[in-house]
Parts: sequence; structure tokens; C-alpha cells
Amino acid sequence: MDPEGIKDGRHAARAIFVTTLWSRVIRAASPADEDGREALSSLCGDYWGPLYHFARRQGRQPDDAQDLTQGFLLSLLEKNGIALANRERGKFRTFLLAAFCHYLANERRDRSAQKRGGGQAPVSWDAACEEGFLRQASHRITPELQYEKTWALTLLDRVMGRLREEYENAHRLPLYETIQPHLSGAEGRPGYARLGAGLGMSESAVTVAMHRMRRRYGQLLREEIANTVSLPEEVEDELRHLMHVVSVTAQ
Repeated sequence: MDPEGIKDGRHAARAIFVTTLWSRVIRAASPADEDGREALSSLCGDYWGPLYHFARRQGRQPDDAQDLTQGFLLSLLEKNGIALANRERGKFRTFLLAAFCHYLANERRDRSAQKRGGGQAPVSWDAACEEGFLRQASHRITPELQYEKTWALTLLDRVMGRLREEYENAHRLPLYETIQPHLSGAEGRPGYARLGAGLGMSESAVTVAMHRMRRRYGQLLREEIANTVSLPEEVEDELRHLMHVVSVTAQ
């Protein structure tokens, strides 16, 4: 996938860099107040899928993996584990995976404890949906790469959701649903005249609409990536890493 707008320079990245993931981490480290609880819930929602897939790739059964993931996220809330994260030591998702591995190691020595995640889960999930995703994934990739892949696909899905919402709010959902499947260009150039016929648009109008959608997709993608890094200058490297992870694991 290489939608238009992906190769914009660092000037664009700096312009969209507003709120970073680390600002949410800092707020989540103070869960006593409402803002901190909301930040923690947001982080859990972003990362439970990658953590669950990591546990499954390690050979855990679905119920066990779900239980472990829920227990780990609850432990972050109860023990304020987020406070240990430090952006100077690397990426937040790397910190989170290391903490999860530590939690899994301790869990093996704590089988007699009460059922993990016995409290209220900080985020709900659809385990059946996640299992369907895993069945489609390559069995050749490592648990660590599966974690990275799930993170990347979750981010891309969130970008597409934002793009769809924008078109829906502008009362242009039929346009989105018609040309979005061709956004990546993976299937070659579509017949714009054919697409336009169903929309009551000319071929040139569809061409312009596709150009604008690809450009907006690239902008939204950068905004989402900017929310996961510490500095604007890191957006481009993280974008390349995201695309690399998706392309490698798709082989």
C-alpha cells in the first residue's frame, strides 16, 4: 500500500504533530483523576489486540490468552505500571511488550492466585473476531512480529475509520464506498469512467476524487503515527517501519 501523501516531507509531519502517545502515557500515570483514567483506557484499547495476539502466538489457548491480557492491563491500573514507562528508553509498545513478557513469566509461578482479571476490565474486546484475524495470518511469523503486525493493522484500520467518518459526515459516503476499495492501487488503475457511471460523475471528476482521498488518507495516517512517537522527526521512520511490517508479514 502506497497511497498518495505517504511520501510527504518532514515539514508536513511537524505541522500535524499535536498530541503524542507519550502525553497520554504521562496522563495515564496518574489514574486517580478522570483525565488519567481516560488516558489509561485509551491506551488499553489501542494495545490489547497486539498483546492478545502475542500471547496466542506463544501457544496460549484463546481463553487463557484473553484472561492473561485482561489481567495484565488491569495490573497496569492497579499497580500504576504505566508510571515506569520512559520515552527516553524507547518506544512505548516496546516497553509494553517487555512488561507483558515479565507478567507472563510471573504468571507461571502464580497459578494458585485468584482468576486473573477478576476485576472490571479496562477495555472490552471481541475474542472471536481476533481469532478470525489470527487464522488469516501467516504461521511463519514470530510472536514479536505478530505483535508489531497487529499494532500496525490496528492503526491502519483506525485511519480508514476516520476517513470513512469524514466522508459520511460530508454526506459523501457513496463516493467513499465506491472508490475506497481502489485506494491502495494494489489492483491496478480502476476504470474511472465505470466507477463514475454509478455515481453520476465524469471520469475526470472521479480521478480528482481519488487523488483527494489518497492525499487525505496520507494526512490522517501521519496524524495517527504522530500520536505514537515522541518527536515529529520520528514520524517518517515509524511510517517506513509500519509499511515494512505489513509488507513482510503479508508474504
